[in-house]
Amino acid sequence: PARFCPGALLAFSMRVLALFLFASSAHGHGFLAKPPSKNGGNQSTRAIDSIYYSVASFGIVDKAFFDGDHSVTPWTQPGGFDYKMAKELVPDHPQTLHPCGCNGGGVAHCVGVDGLATGFGETTLGAAPGVPPVLTPPQWPAGSVQEVGWNAYANHAGGYLYTLCRKEAYDACRDEHMPQGGSAASDIQTSAYLACVWGCFEATTLEWVPDSQKVQFRDDICTYARTDPLTKMGKDDHVWRSTPIPDKGQVSSGNEGRCTWDSVVGFSSVVAKERFTASFGASDVCDYGPHQRSTKNWHVMDQVQIPGSLPAGEYLLGWRWDAYMADQMWTGCADVQIVPFSTPSTSSSEADCPPAPPTTYPPPASPPPSPGGPLGGCTDNALPGNWGAAGR
Repeated sequence: PARFCPGALLAFSMRVLALFLFASSAHGHGFLAKPPSKNGGNQSTRAIDSIYYSVASFGIVDKAFFDGDHSVTPWTQPGGFDYKMAKELVPDHPQTLHPCGCNGGGVAHCVGVDGLATGFGETTLGAAPGVPPVLTPPQWPAGSVQEVGWNAYANHAGGYLYTLCRKEAYDACRDEHMPQGGSAASDIQTSAYLACVWGCFEATTLEWVPDSQKVQFRDDICTYARTDPLTKMGKDDHVWRSTPIPDKGQVSSGNEGRCTWDSVVGFSSVVAKERFTASFGASDVCDYGPHQRSTKNWHVMDQVQIPGSLPAGEYLLGWRWDAYMADQMWTGCADVQIVPFSTPSTSSSEADCPPAPPTTYPPPASPPPSPGGPLGGCTDNALPGNWGAAGR
């Protein structure tokens, strides 16, 4: 069960103040890791320090909140913060909220616009050095179950959703509404384009496979903790899943969510439990583990149902993370090939792993609030790439 502490209101107010004070830049960041994303993210990116932060900064909307209140963050209304709000929220600093993400700046810096990773399998590294690879997108049969996953450079909790858009329709939005390209597009053309691409993705929101959430250690497919997902209804009655690891001090300060071990169903191995405990503390620790905010060693993995009615062809998988403990959000996408249905199939990363040990865990004791508050130890870094003044 979730826990509430008497000091919740004060702690939350302090968090809001800190969000305002840190408005000049951002720290957090995440990316779609499986399938490999068009902004260069995959399950091994976390190990490459030279590009990780730039890849994880791609697709960020640095300021996202409702009603002029920094504490009313995107996760309070999942999916409700849209491209119009992003543009108008901060005077003189319009932001671009795009379903595939942007390397800062305007729409010309978004995936699939003005030559940026426009081809099927093409990627970009954003502001990171190097030559972006050309990938062979995975083939997903219509009607199959597929595993997807994402990674957070720093944990701001909240929740996430996956969608699909046919690439032909995605490209048509650009060609119809911005025929001269993103750099030359007017405000009216840009808005029409963004409405078109968001409509394409949101029209096919993928359903979750029950009991499929887990957190996987790095790229080791056999080392994971199985978790019981919390869900929340969002825009257009789509069901979002909550991040399974709460932010530092989130629950013990009286905010929404539950303690880390309250979500744990079991571990794939003794090693998995040891890794998890080293990162997040023993079962009596609510949300002040050593890596509670820095969760980049753990991928959030799920299985989603691919609609059986989808025509075969090239598609883009969309991922969106609406943060709770920060007024920020992230988006990204990956190329996938939908092929005709043949026989029922499931993408599983666990096929060659040894069976998980049978284990049960008693509910953790309710811990006292820890000192420091939910923002303890958080520092902000300047955003790379085409971001302008004030880190946007």
